[in-house]
Amino acid sequence: MTRIIKAGIIGGTGYTGLSLLEVLTRHKNVELQFATTRRRKLVGKPIHREHPNLLGLTDLKFSLYDPMNPALTEGNKTLMNKARESDVVFIGVPSGASFNITKDLVGYNTKIIDTSADFRLKDPALYKEYYNREHPLPDLLNEYVYGLPELHREELKKAKYVACPGCNSTAMILAGYPLTKLQGYMNFTIVYNIMTGSSEAGAEPKRASHHSERSGVARPYYVKKHRHLAEVRQELGFDPSKLSASMFAIPMVRGVECIGHVFPDRTVEEKELWKVFREAYRNEQFVRIRAKKTGGPGSLPDVKYVRGSNFCDVGFFVDAESGRIGVISALDNLMKGDVGNAVQSMNIMFGLDEATRLMDMVPSSLYE
Repeated sequence: MTRIIKAGIIGGTGYTGLSLLEVLTRHKNVELQFATTRRRKLVGKPIHREHPNLLGLTDLKFSLYDPMNPALTEGNKTLMNKARESDVVFIGVPSGASFNITKDLVGYNTKIIDTSADFRLKDPALYKEYYNREHPLPDLLNEYVYGLPELHREELKKAKYVACPGCNSTAMILAGYPLTKLQGYMNFTIVYNIMTGSSEAGAEPKRASHHSERSGVARPYYVKKHRHLAEVRQELGFDPSKLSASMFAIPMVRGVECIGHVFPDRTVEEKELWKVFREAYRNEQFVRIRAKKTGGPGSLPDVKYVRGSNFCDVGFFVDAESGRIGVISALDNLMKGDVGNAVQSMNIMFGLDEATRLMDMVPSSLYE
């Protein structure tokens, strides 16, 4: 008998909400109970009014819910009762907005999968340092499992609450994770450069994400102390002085291209890197190693070959002249960097094959 999971989405109009709907409406084990909006004009309207690509794929209509607006008491109460009766609720709202939702769900049988940054870090002091606010629910932080299956699969099997990683942190972690196998044999520093697409800025219009501002540029932003670095250091166990990153906005819609420049204290050969990368990802369905010595398309990770999919491609090289190591990753920020991790985690939590529905998301090299 097919297991049916009753699921809901809080925050159904943004890019994360759209991506959740794209995946979950076609998931054979999921029955969507609701998807919410804060916009009154969309309440009761079909999902495809906001997301035209979903026309004919679902009859679901938007429900009213705004955790930041107490005036919407009636809508909030009705929706929250429906959420508490669901098996799992996906929270797809901006960071800082999920606290009110979470405190109304904790203590019930509902599992929570949060795509925001609000529960990713274990140390509450880091929220003040990186997000400029005190964490209002610090006692809950240790109840959340970091939703990156490649590192936390066993914990996810027993998890009730999951905090999914950011897209940039996913790219940095998966590029750098194999190097943790070498930590007992060498010391090193990593400097990441990350190139991101415009969808990472979210669906809410801003000047920096306006087409005339983004087109034809390679714009540096967050050249130091990006907030995702706190996650990367937490997950990889690297000392802050040994890991840094700079971000660049480039003219593409979807994708993260990440290269980590690694400076080791001894000479490293490519065969050592092959060994640790294969060891780290031998059994991972969604991590593919691309490290061909010959150049050309597909020889190293490239956003072009992962867009629209749950794959993260990783690779490496050794610069013999300088001794520098390069570790590279490419992923779709809305899939493996966001919703892909969320659905992969859900599959694990409910005892399904973790690739369910996600292997259907085949990358197209002509995408975008």
